Amino acid sequence: MLMFILCLAMSAFAQDAMKKDDKMMKSDIKMSKMDSMNKALMDNEQMAWKAIQEKRIDDFGKMLTDDYQGVSGDIIMDKNKEVAELKQLSFSNVMISDMKVIWADKKTAIVSALVALNVATPDGKTENYKARTTTVWTKRGKDWMIVYHTDSPIK
Repeated sequence: MLMFILCLAMSAFAQDAMKKDDKMMKSDIKMSKMDSMNKALMDNEQMAWKAIQEKRIDDFGKMLTDDYQGVSGDIIMDKNKEVAELKQLSFSNVMISDMKVIWADKKTAIVSALVALNVATPDGKTENYKARTTTVWTKRGKDWMIVYHTDSPIK
């Protein structure tokens, strides 16, 4: 009888351990998937900046939602104004660092970064610019798109 009780206890312990292992495995899978999604969004952020630097502004414009809003200083721009403004400027030496992703929900993520670059205006003036940027990415259909972007200059 003692042997039977011992076998039952060991079986229960083994099942409990298996459940814990299963939970840990599911947690690891979720973390791996989350890491992958974070990386994909950070890659998208870098692709957006690369398109701007390479003057592929129409390609960049395709990354913006129709209800996009961009805030910079005292200016609020919709998609058309943002694209028109970017077409007038030239960007070089774009360096992105310190990227972080925060999830608002399954289809919305916020990517913050430190961006340093050189910008040239149509009149030939150039400026070194450094800012903390925040981009809100949203999943529309199969694509991740930018619905909001703002920057805070660092002096």
